[in-house]
Amino acid sequence: MNKTKWMAGTFFAMVFALLSLGCTSTTADNAAKVSPAGNHPKGWLETHWVEYSKKPAQCTTCHGSTTDPAAAGGIAKVSCFTCHPNGPGHPAGWADPSQHGRLGAMAVPGDRSGFAYCAKCHGATYKDGYTATSCLACHTKAPHPDKPWESTNPSNPIHSRADQGNAAECYKCHKDGANSTRKPVPGAPVGAAPGCFNNSMCHDYGR
Repeated sequence: MNKTKWMAGTFFAMVFALLSLGCTSTTADNAAKVSPAGNHPKGWLETHWVEYSKKPAQCTTCHGSTTDPAAAGGIAKVSCFTCHPNGPGHPAGWADPSQHGRLGAMAVPGDRSGFAYCAKCHGATYKDGYTATSCLACHTKAPHPDKPWESTNPSNPIHSRADQGNAAECYKCHKDGANSTRKPVPGAPVGAAPGCFNNSMCHDYGR
């Protein structure tokens, strides 16, 4: 083998190696966690938002654009828009309380809705988490809007209009009536999950 062929072979071997490592690097510049075969670890769907929040650009190496659906997919042929129709961030107009309140925190808990879903990025107390945005920056009385908290005005996003499936998040601050002027009859049923009307928080049965 002459020197020219040897140099060409070495060059192509290096290029192939670099391409192979394109989606497997775990350096600070490309911290997405994948196996040598290019697969994410078990449970990645439940935790990938943590890595995305640290450095969104790292996902583009394999998945293409996270802002333009037409340029998404990348070499992995898996687009973020498949699961996130509006992209990985909040949809347009999300700052409007009628969106992130009614459609987010107050909505039926799900893969992209409900009070607990907000905690994934904003932290258990909504002050920190994996984003630099604290809910308390706008919600100075967080997590509640300004009074009157109890209102007959249908336009007010009051807690009685929140889906009761979010009770576990309310329980963090209101266990046994804490931080409330309303106190339940002491003692929820043994083993009862946090609920709006089972004595576990501010209300007893039917009140």
